[in-house]
Amino acid sequence: MAARSLVLVTGINGYIAAHTAATFLKAGYAVRGTVRNKKTPNVDSLVRTLNQYHDGNRLELVEVPDISVDDAFDRAVQGCVQAIAHLASPVSMTETDPATMMRAAVQGTTSLLTSALAESQREREPGRGALKSVVFMSTISAIFSPFQPAGHVFTETDWNDAAEEEVRRLGKDTPGYVIYQASKTAAERVFWRVSKEKNTRLNLTALCPAPVLGPPLYLPDPISSLSMRVKDIYDMFHGGPIPEFSPIRSTFVDVRDVAELVLKAVEKDKDSQTQGCRERYLLVGESPISPQQMADVLRVEFPQRRDRIREGIPGQTYPDMTWRFDATRAGMLLGRDWIGLRQSVVDSAKVFLGAETV
Repeated sequence: MAARSLVLVTGINGYIAAHTAATFLKAGYAVRGTVRNKKTPNVDSLVRTLNQYHDGNRLELVEVPDISVDDAFDRAVQGCVQAIAHLASPVSMTETDPATMMRAAVQGTTSLLTSALAESQREREPGRGALKSVVFMSTISAIFSPFQPAGHVFTETDWNDAAEEEVRRLGKDTPGYVIYQASKTAAERVFWRVSKEKNTRLNLTALCPAPVLGPPLYLPDPISSLSMRVKDIYDMFHGGPIPEFSPIRSTFVDVRDVAELVLKAVEKDKDSQTQGCRERYLLVGESPISPQQMADVLRVEFPQRRDRIREGIPGQTYPDMTWRFDATRAGMLLGRDWIGLRQSVVDSAKVFLGAETV
């Protein structure tokens, strides 16, 4: 795409979305972002940060108070939008009613695609841009299932069927993390189903990242609203407990790699004459890792805080696990080495330390 081509980033004030917007701005794009409410301190912080990456006229915000209502994104997609990065999604580990999150995730995706497809049909009118691609931010939770046999290698062909089944079985007794996994899985399924039913010629990409770490572009207020796994680093850096092991926590990808892959997916479509292309990528920068490794890195790299950062069991690695994750396709699209865990943890902690000294 030429410089100043316009990309829509939904949920732009989110952790991954903010980095994605900055990546597009640095690459010369104009960015339109959706937020629930423009008049909040976090949106102000986001805009001040993103303004460092453009010349003052390449960023605009559009309010979408409720992504789950019909026509929610109609205004956001209008005009000369050439690509959409759909990152807006409900996230809660404490939600007790799965219907709430499931409905918001599925309807938000349906609403976005419906608006995008309608706009793509109008793009033949004089003066309109050509919407060509939509990138959907899914998650490794839509791929990983603990019921796969020992030795299984997870790839883009896998689906997590267990989470949605657990929601159907347990209802309001479903744990929050399972509700999240089920909602993201259901949202990605509808992304593919709606596009197939509409027989769209748009190029569609789903990215399924492992737990995302790395330096926040800005610190949210309250700090408790930090992205979940980044909050793990923040808590350990401030004396909190070392998180428990879990299979998902054995994987990670840096937020800057995720943002760059959104850009790469869009630019891949720009360089291709193919229409109606469908791509799914599993994003894993490093595996296996353990929460203890993050604590070890923090204690070594920030010796002045060794009395605050819990020691745990230094050198402890992830318990023996035979599952593996193959992110070869995403690595090829990235075109360079993944950012490693040590750099990701250190760069995150530097942001937190910097905020303390301001």
